[in-house]
This record gives sequence, C-alpha cells and structure tokens, in this order.
Amino acid sequence: MIRLNSLRARMTASVTVAFAVWMLLLCLGFMMYAHYTTVRKVEGMLNSTAEAMRRDLAEGAHQDTRGQHAQSTDSTMLSGVIAEHRSDLISNHIAALLVDAHGHIVRQSQDRTPPWPSKREDNWKIRTISAGTSTVVLGYDWGQTEDEFRERAIMLLALSLCVVVAAGLGAWVVVGRTLSPIGRLAQQATASSVDTLHIQLAAPSQDVEIVELVGTLNEMLARLSETAASKGRFYAAASHELCTPLQALSGHLEVALSRHRSAEEYRAPLDEAHTQTERLIGLVRDLLVLNQLDTAMTPPECETVSIAEICDRVLHEYQSLQVQRCLHLRTVLEHEGEVQAPPTHVEMLIRNLLENAMKYAAPGGDVHLNLAEGPSQITVTIFNSCAPIDHWDPELLFEPFFRLDVSRNAKTGGNGIGLAICKAICLANGWQLVLHHDGTGVAATLHLPRQMALS
Repeated sequence: MIRLNSLRARMTASVTVAFAVWMLLLCLGFMMYAHYTTVRKVEGMLNSTAEAMRRDLAEGAHQDTRGQHAQSTDSTMLSGVIAEHRSDLISNHIAALLVDAHGHIVRQSQDRTPPWPSKREDNWKIRTISAGTSTVVLGYDWGQTEDEFRERAIMLLALSLCVVVAAGLGAWVVVGRTLSPIGRLAQQATASSVDTLHIQLAAPSQDVEIVELVGTLNEMLARLSETAASKGRFYAAASHELCTPLQALSGHLEVALSRHRSAEEYRAPLDEAHTQTERLIGLVRDLLVLNQLDTAMTPPECETVSIAEICDRVLHEYQSLQVQRCLHLRTVLEHEGEVQAPPTHVEMLIRNLLENAMKYAAPGGDVHLNLAEGPSQITVTIFNSCAPIDHWDPELLFEPFFRLDVSRNAKTGGNGIGLAICKAICLANGWQLVLHHDGTGVAATLHLPRQMALS
C-alpha cells in the first residue's frame, strides 16, 4: 500500500518533479536551439541562392551589348537563371517565380510556390531579385518546417514523459531500498520487550547515517533505563525511609498503650513519638520540595539576593553545631555576591551544603567557606575535611537517599535527600554544582553565571 504522506512517496515525488522540470527545460532549450539554427540555415540558403542569381544576371547583362527588346531580354535572362539553378532550388526546397511588370507569374520552378503578392500570414520566407521590369521571387515554405518542428516537439515530449516515468519508478525503488533500514529498525523496536530496562537496538545496515542513528537511540535508551532505575531506587528508598519512622512511631505508641502508666511514664514514649513525627514531617517536606523542583513548569521569580548575607545567617544558625563538633571554621566573604535569583532557592542551597559540611566533617576538622567574584561567574566553595572515601562517585551522591555510610547518617540524623535537592535547584536555575574529593576532604563548588550578577 502506497502512503502519500510517507517519506518514500515525498522523496520519489520530489525526484520525479525535479527530473520532469529538467527534461522540460532540456526539450525547450533543444527546440529553441533547433529553431534558431534552422532559421539561420534557411535564410543563409535564400541569401546565397539570391546572391548567385544576381551574379549570373550581372554577367548576362554585361554580355548583352545590343540593348534591344529590354523587357523580353530581361524575362529571358531571368528564365535562364532559374533554369540554370533549378537543381539547387530543388535540393534546397526553394521555389522560384518569374513575375512580369504587371505582377503576372510568367514561370515557376515547381508546382508548390509562394503566393504572390506575398503576405505576412502566408508563412513563406521570401527573397526577390529584380532585373528591369521583371522580378524573380524565391520562397521557402516555412509553414511545412514549423509542422515538422511540432512533430519533433511531440515526439520529444512523449520520449521525455517515458523517461520521467522510468525515473520515477527508479527513484521509488532506490528510495525504498535506501529507507528500508529505517523500517527494519522500527520493526526491531516494536518487537523489543519493555519488561527489561536494558533495550539495545542493532544497526540494520552499515551505512554511516544508520549506525549513528542507532548509536544515538541506544544512548537515549541507556539514559532512559538509568532514569527508570534511578526512579525505582528512589521509590524503594522513599518507602524505606518513610516506613522506618512509622514503625518506630507505631512501636512506641504500642508500648505506651500496652498498660496503664503514670503521666511521667507516658512522657518517654511520647517524646520519642514526637521525634519520629518531626523526622517524618522533615522527610515529607523535603520530598515535596524535590517534586516541586522536578515538575516546575514556569521559572521561579527572581529577586536581588546577597549570597554573603545568606552565608552569615546560616553560619549563625549552625554555630552551636560547630562548637559541639569542635570544627575550625574559616570564611572568605570579601564580596556581597549579589545576584538575581529566587531567594528561597539560594538559601536552601547554601543551607544544605553548609549543613552537610558541618555534619560530615571529621570531629575537630576544618570547614572552609569561600565566596569569589570572577570576570564571568560567581563561585561559592564549601569544603569540609574528612577521611578518604573509597569508590568515590559524585553522581551517586546526588541520588535521593544515597548514603556512603549508613551508620554515620544515623548519628547525624540526615535523610540522604539534601544533595538531591541541591542538584534539582541548580538544574531549575541553570547553575552548576560540582563535588570534588582530594583525599583530605570534600569540596562543593557552586558556579553562578556572571550575567546574573548585578554590577
């Protein structure tokens, strides 16, 4: 079945139309050239024949010295010239008339001759030779030549039509063979099972374009597979994170309700239930923030924000944690770092990075905060010292609920979603966040484009 909206049909139609136009122009050019050369040839034959007759008449007049009976002599000479050139006239398809002074035809070289007096619509090419009172009329039947041209044009058009049809059929076959790998690739994709996340397509031909297309599709499928696997890990981890405090909350409430207790005895399980409830609230809040960042359809509203001011405020809030863990804090905030950005996003980003640095720094270790303004961007670097990390992979750290050390997270109280929120904020605003580990600690470097900064 031929589908008119298919790529094969459109390409075949394009090739056929282009070939038809090319053939039409070729035929038109050939016919115009043939017409031009034939006109030149006919006019050349008429002119040369007329010139030859004039020369013969001039020679005959020079030999006639008596000068008697001029009219009769002129007619006789012209008749002799026509008779002398009769064979040339016949071979060149030129008709000749001898006309007297009264316009009567005295002699003609053949049966079909130009009408006299000549008119424009007679469609004859005419040359005249005068000798005294008599005239020789040379004529070429141009109408017959034009009929031959029309027959040739019809033959050329018919031949061109056959060639165009053949070219169209050939284009249909060639385009079909060229596009057949795409059809086989589509069949291969249709037959692939979606039960497995790892789908790989095989190139149906070794054409460079097809190989590149299949490679690109396989890369996209790999990314989709990784995204699906990441979402699966996220759902499993989210279920686990939500289940753990809920089970703890349910257990403490069951203990509290297992028997009658005094108000003082109820306090311990209620305090633990409150702690687990706060943990649940924080986890659900972070999940909602992460979902809002991932599904936002419109860009957030921006305001003038001072990064240095936010850093000072967050550092003040975590001062007790710094003292508790005996951390050595060093800050370099020589610039305000003012940018046009969503205030909540900047504060959430700085807060999560500083909180991670202080929570996961080695006890008594170093935490560095540096704000720098370069010619093209503003850079915020937060470093915390820690022990060497085996199998370092910064991409895994940005996955929700990923933990390098579960026991360490239990001590710090983190839920493993802070860096995922940081990455989502950077993606939403076009910022860049890079994590680097050099064996002595972890540095989180945030890059904000300079065009966002206020002068």
